[in-house]
Order: sequence, then C-alpha cells, then structure tokens
Amino acid sequence: MEPKLGRNQSQRPRIAKAMESLRRRSFAVSVFDAPSDAVDFFFAKITKGDRIGHGGSDTLRQLGVLDRLRNEGYALLDRYVFGPSYDEQLQIRRENLCADVFVASSNAVSIGGALVNIDGDGNRVAALTFGPGRVYLFVGRNKLCDDLDAAIHRARNVAAVRLAAALGKKTPCVRDGTCRDCASPDRICSTLSIIERCRPEGRIHLLLIDEDLGL
Repeated sequence: MEPKLGRNQSQRPRIAKAMESLRRRSFAVSVFDAPSDAVDFFFAKITKGDRIGHGGSDTLRQLGVLDRLRNEGYALLDRYVFGPSYDEQLQIRRENLCADVFVASSNAVSIGGALVNIDGDGNRVAALTFGPGRVYLFVGRNKLCDDLDAAIHRARNVAAVRLAAALGKKTPCVRDGTCRDCASPDRICSTLSIIERCRPEGRIHLLLIDEDLGL
C-alpha cells in the first residue's frame, strides 16, 4: 500500500534514507523539492549532440520533459513517432538501446536501493539494464517503498494496473485492481526487472523528487 501523504507533507527523511542506500549500490542520486528543479538539472546534463532515448512514462509527460526535448531541437529517438507497422515501431525502440542518454521513470524504488520495473515488450527495462551510456530516472516520492517485496507489489498492483486502465486494456486487474498471472491478450506486464546495483558505477542517475508523480 502506498503511503498516504498530505499535499505539503515532506518525505525528506524517507528520501534521504533511499538516497544513502542507492549510493551505496553505486547509483548516482540527486534530490529535489521542486519538479522544475529536477527538469532543469536534467537539461543541464545533456547536449543537442546527444542521441536521447526514452521509456514510456506518465512522469515524463507530467513534467513536460518530452515536449521540451521535441520543441528545443534535441536529437530525440521518439518512440511515439511510429510507422504504421509493428516492425517499424520495434525499430525505433531498438535504436533507443544505443542512445547516448536514456530518460524514464521507475515503477518502484525500495528504500534499500533496488529499482523494480514491469514492461510489456521489455524495451524500457532492457535500456535501464544495459545499452545507453547514461540513464536518468525521474522518481516521485510516491514510488518509494519500504522494501523489495513492497516495491514488487507496487509495480504489479499499482503501476501496472493504473497503466492498463489508462490504456483501456481489458485485463482482470483493471476489473478488480489485483494483478494475477493472467493469459489476457491485453496483458502489459510481460517482463519484470529488479536492478539491485548500478554497473558501471553512476550510469543510472535517479532524480528523487519530494512530490507525488506518475502512476
């Protein structure tokens, strides 16, 4: 269950504990009170010479990151600019794996320092694990979970369920809010990834934000 937070209730102690754990596991971490500061930080770290890939993310949409990348002329490998065929869609996703920079969010992050993510085709979890030279993850405080089991539960029963509902999928989880090992053709949770240490050191940079963001 996600913590119930007041609109202005800071989670700085919880974020600080997660930051310490993540850094001990070789992730880079920066902490922000305001989402706009995290966005400005990210744009200060990239150049228009970087090929930039991205994962599907309600957080990125909410923060306007992709719109800014498009509007300001960055070399965005835009997974939303698909051709008519599935093969063409897959091609740009494969190009994302060779990007200089990959930006996304994480479905859940344990206080102990593990990243948990679920994908349909697996392109986002593949890029988080290996490929792009630098990875930046915008993570709201609502994604922080007490332990690994809670992070897996959040990814399965909160993030995946909300996404399936937002996409209009007709899966059992949309009907009753509970993830199960379903055989629905609309199933979007095909691949589960748990990253417990960052290699090379600092390749994955988490931007932890003291505000609720994303699904």
